[in-house]
Amino acid sequence: MASESPESPLVAEHAFPLRVGCAAQGCAVMVLAVIGSLAAATLPAGYVRIVNGDVPLGVILCVVSVIGLPALILAPILMLSGVREMLNPQYLILTSTAIVLPKRLREPPLVDQNNPKPNPPGPQPAIIPFSAIRAIRKGVGRDGRLQIDHELAPSTLILHEFELTITDFEKLEQALTAAVPEVFPAIPPKATNAGG
Repeated sequence: MASESPESPLVAEHAFPLRVGCAAQGCAVMVLAVIGSLAAATLPAGYVRIVNGDVPLGVILCVVSVIGLPALILAPILMLSGVREMLNPQYLILTSTAIVLPKRLREPPLVDQNNPKPNPPGPQPAIIPFSAIRAIRKGVGRDGRLQIDHELAPSTLILHEFELTITDFEKLEQALTAAVPEVFPAIPPKATNAGG
């Protein structure tokens, strides 16, 4: 495959670490910790209710507590996976002739069977030579992203701004503009305000 065997050896000119969603992961850890703590706190109360003769309420408290206790195990596991990804991030690499994608960007995202996406992106090659890029479009407004159309996959590669820091996203856009200026659409000049 052309994408797997470039003509020249790959030498990284720019490497952009992909961000993990720390805010979302932190919220998930907090929710799991709260649920697990409440479950651990209500288990003894359920046992005391059963011993004192209030069996139905005691059984309900014990069952709910046992169901919620695994959250205490999942919270530190999720926290450790987030820390591991922060310390050892995957990198999007630009060479002088190609874009090298990390595993996270090559594989299509998991699609929920109950709520399938209308047009899920397909798999991407590991290496996209600049010569295979047909067009690069930039998202406008709050949806910062670069859409890269290339010949090596039927689906468009989408690089979201939230996957990189704002500075890295701007540097990536500048590096791609310098490397393949012919595939970027012409940007109209900003209108100047004639009024005083």
